[in-house]
Amino acid sequence: MTRLRRLLGEKPLTVKLAGLLSAVILATILSLSISLISTLTSNTEDLLHERAKSLATVMATLVSAAIEFEHTEAATERLSALAKSPDAIYAAIYAPDGTRLAQWGEVPPSSPFLLPVLIATSKMDHHHLQAAVPVGDTLHSSLVIAFSRAEQHRQAAAIIQAALLTSGLLLPIMILLGVLVATSIVQPIRAMTGIADAIARGDRIALSQLPSSEPDESGTLARAFHRLLVQEHENQSLLEARVEERTQALQKANAELALRLRQLAEAQEQLVQTGKMAAVGQLAGGVAHEINNPLAVILGFAQGMDRRVPENDPMRLPVRSIVREALRCKNLVQELLTFSRVGKKNIESVDLNALVRSTLVLVEARARTQEVKILQDFAATLPILQGNKTQLQQVLVNLGTNALDVMKGGGTLTVRTYLQGTESVCLEVTDTGSGIPEEVRSRIFDPFFTTKPVGEGTGLGLSLVYEIVQQHRGQIEVESQIGVGTTMRVKLPVSSSGAASA
Repeated sequence: MTRLRRLLGEKPLTVKLAGLLSAVILATILSLSISLISTLTSNTEDLLHERAKSLATVMATLVSAAIEFEHTEAATERLSALAKSPDAIYAAIYAPDGTRLAQWGEVPPSSPFLLPVLIATSKMDHHHLQAAVPVGDTLHSSLVIAFSRAEQHRQAAAIIQAALLTSGLLLPIMILLGVLVATSIVQPIRAMTGIADAIARGDRIALSQLPSSEPDESGTLARAFHRLLVQEHENQSLLEARVEERTQALQKANAELALRLRQLAEAQEQLVQTGKMAAVGQLAGGVAHEINNPLAVILGFAQGMDRRVPENDPMRLPVRSIVREALRCKNLVQELLTFSRVGKKNIESVDLNALVRSTLVLVEARARTQEVKILQDFAATLPILQGNKTQLQQVLVNLGTNALDVMKGGGTLTVRTYLQGTESVCLEVTDTGSGIPEEVRSRIFDPFFTTKPVGEGTGLGLSLVYEIVQQHRGQIEVESQIGVGTTMRVKLPVSSSGAASA
């Protein structure tokens, strides 16, 4: 059974159904044949019993007179008439005590029946049918006749052979009928399987194909399954559309959240930086005022001595060093005072393009000495800004100076202005220097932080730029790549709808 199940499990559904239908029909034919054979055999046996008892009764009537007058030869002669019966084997007449009075054929040693026999009876084994009847009314003698069952066996074998032949002839017809029935059942299923596979591959045209036009149950099942597939496809499409809609909404919400978080982080960073700048500004203002007066005295005396000391005097070099360093301290104090006074200037209308053009003149001389090329890329029109011209010039000068500091061997300085959206005007200063390392990028706007050698920078240039941009409600961004260069981007809010020409 397991081997048969495994064998059928590898076959197509048509073969399975055809085989199943053929097996059922063949089993039905065999069952009917067996039932018919059993019925015919039973009826034949009943007829044989009746025939044997009837023939025995007739023979008992023929021999009763001879037995009554004890003419055994005559009785034997009467029994020999059974030779005309093709299936008679032997016959014997028994006295009540079992003595054999007459016989025909090869009789067994004893009677197969209990003597005397009072009524007609019969019994059967595999090879023989034996009948026994009483002889006469008063003699109590018994007649036993045996018949062969060979003819019955031949008839039964002929019936079985006919049934097998009929089954063999009907089997191909039944197999063909099973294949036709199985095909009619499987064809709609196979069509629906093809449509389902096509739909799974994304073939939308398959949905419009009617799988079966048969009016029977298979066609009804195929059409119902087709409607189910169409409904499922519609539900799937609706679900995919809703998922896509929800996904886009989620992506949009995530993007907005990321933007808000980035803006919040920038605002927090700006708030921290503004706090540091305010504290340093107060400190710088106090320190500058405290050291400005004694520094003026030192510088005045040093300059006086410088004028009076002869050129060849050994004190000439130390005095000039004092003057140089005192002037450097004076410039530092001036920067501290400027840093502490940011935000105390007048606000006026500013044409950014014009301001940038006039300010670049201040850095062009140094750029030429360093073989740095200055490229200008200005927007055609920009809105008028509200701000302090002096401070915005200071922003561009400081950014340009820092860019030139990192291009002492030559390079390109690009200054660009453009309108970002409708709310911001941008100023970009890009150099082709060595770039800013990632580990110090977050500290470049801290006061007094510098990566320049000692004596070449105060660390207040970018801090001053940051403070001025904050006072103008703007933002400053840094993009830098090691070995490529750095871009400083200043974003200033648009405060007026007016526009200036390039």
